[in-house]
Amino acid sequence: MGMKQPGPQYLKTMVETASPVRNIIALYEKCLFHLGSARKNLAAGDIASKAESLRKAMDILFYLDNALDANKPEAAQPLHDSYQMVLAQLSLANSENSAAALDLAEKWLVGLLEAWQGIAPGGGNQGQVKLTP
Repeated sequence: MGMKQPGPQYLKTMVETASPVRNIIALYEKCLFHLGSARKNLAAGDIASKAESLRKAMDILFYLDNALDANKPEAAQPLHDSYQMVLAQLSLANSENSAAALDLAEKWLVGLLEAWQGIAPGGGNQGQVKLTP
């Protein structure tokens, strides 16, 4: 049994009042949650659930990539390239059931998350909801 999820109104308020950086951090954490689910499903041989978890993670990455500010290419291009590398590994993890590709994507995503946490207001991971599968 997992933790009880916060109510929809609470989540809506949390997202609407959080800083943009905090929202990005929450999306990274949710993406990593889905990668953890994909890993468990892959290990259990549940290929359909693995694929669904990877699809959800990839949807988050596509959203983050599409939200990049094209007017600031010096910041957007490195992030775009990073997202494309992670997406390529997730595609490989899905098509070849590759735990190694999943590991690499997760490692890169954790590095990006840590960078965002470092620039978040207040620094670190204070006040964040921990998402665990």
